Amino acid sequence: MTRPLLHTLTLTALLLLTAAGQTKEPVILQNADIFSGRRLDNGEDVRELEGNVRFRQGNVRVWCDRAVQYLNRNEIELNGNVRIVRDTVTLTSRKGRYYGDKRRADGEGNVRLKTPHVTLLADIGSYDMDRDQAFFQRNVRVIDSSSTIHCEQLTYFERERRSVAMLNVRIVNPSDNVTMYGHHLVHLDSTGYSRMTEEPRLLQIDTAASGEIDTLAVRGVVMESFDDSSQKLVVTDSVVIVRGAMAARCGLLLYHTQQERIELFSRPVVWYDENQVTGDTILLHLRDDRLVSAAIRTRAFVASLADSAFPLRYNQLTGRSILLRFEENKLRETLVERNAVSLYFLFDEGAGNGVNKTTGDFIRMLFEEGRPKTIHVAAGIEGTYVPETLLERNGIGSVNLDGFTLRNDRPDHSTVFPPRK
Repeated sequence: MTRPLLHTLTLTALLLLTAAGQTKEPVILQNADIFSGRRLDNGEDVRELEGNVRFRQGNVRVWCDRAVQYLNRNEIELNGNVRIVRDTVTLTSRKGRYYGDKRRADGEGNVRLKTPHVTLLADIGSYDMDRDQAFFQRNVRVIDSSSTIHCEQLTYFERERRSVAMLNVRIVNPSDNVTMYGHHLVHLDSTGYSRMTEEPRLLQIDTAASGEIDTLAVRGVVMESFDDSSQKLVVTDSVVIVRGAMAARCGLLLYHTQQERIELFSRPVVWYDENQVTGDTILLHLRDDRLVSAAIRTRAFVASLADSAFPLRYNQLTGRSILLRFEENKLRETLVERNAVSLYFLFDEGAGNGVNKTTGDFIRMLFEEGRPKTIHVAAGIEGTYVPETLLERNGIGSVNLDGFTLRNDRPDHSTVFPPRK
């Protein structure tokens, strides 16, 4: 049996609501246009409030259109234009619940949590007033000064300014058109540091001077972004890079976004058009999103397809270090220093005409339309010519330089972003 009670409160009327055994500050009703109270069959006291409802608990303020208070549990069910404020933090939603003993607020429907540093939005959200910690779910977005995080679940630690996002995560940095994807992200909005794991991938879309869309795609096991003065991306373990005619694999990638410099370590290999480049370290320099040079250090090796009609014949260069220079996306010059060796296949009117092998301390090759045009060798020069008849008899493998290995795992864009089933 319930006992209804109806009463209209003025702005100055206060109702002190304290639950049995409550240890925190009491929840005070500051205003309601209509008030009714009843006792449920289970003995619990309930008060229903309508119109300009306001509560206060210490430094927490609560507003809504309608509320149901469960006095025994010290909980308040909130409906309509819910707004909960604690100091500089504001939570708004269509409906929600406030737990007086726990000093926790839950929201549902257009939930928005605004702090001095970030804004969180989702379908469902919860905020712990004492721990300064939020947990949001479904269609979550976190917006700070430099990026926006999208995910399905996120925990935000306000004191640390740290977000931990899970499930279908992507973080967008509009300043450099970079988007990182994965399923687990740790992001510090105070420093701009992000760490993506669980299938991390990166996509950077730029427009070239010609108006063509140029896309950089990167994949690895761990992806870290530093949006500070260093402005760099670090990707470790099983790294894959694809950008236009260029593709690469390595164990460690450093990408300095402002300087347009990419550093590859741990058994790197780079493919560019018909060229394959390997070495201990490879440094790629870009200008306006175009590759302008590639520097290979220690055990440097470049293999280039000599002629499409002869798929087994690759011109080869090796040395202590190699520098490749590009113009308009075409290889223009190659410089080989220390222990330089060149293997160059010859052709005569479309037919094979043997191969030249040259060694020296320094080799410089000039290219035209991506093919060798001139070669200059300096100091300690030695040269060998193998005629076509001998080459055919002994096979192409008999003349390949030490260290020549043709890789067949060149990635493409679908390697980084497989098509959806």
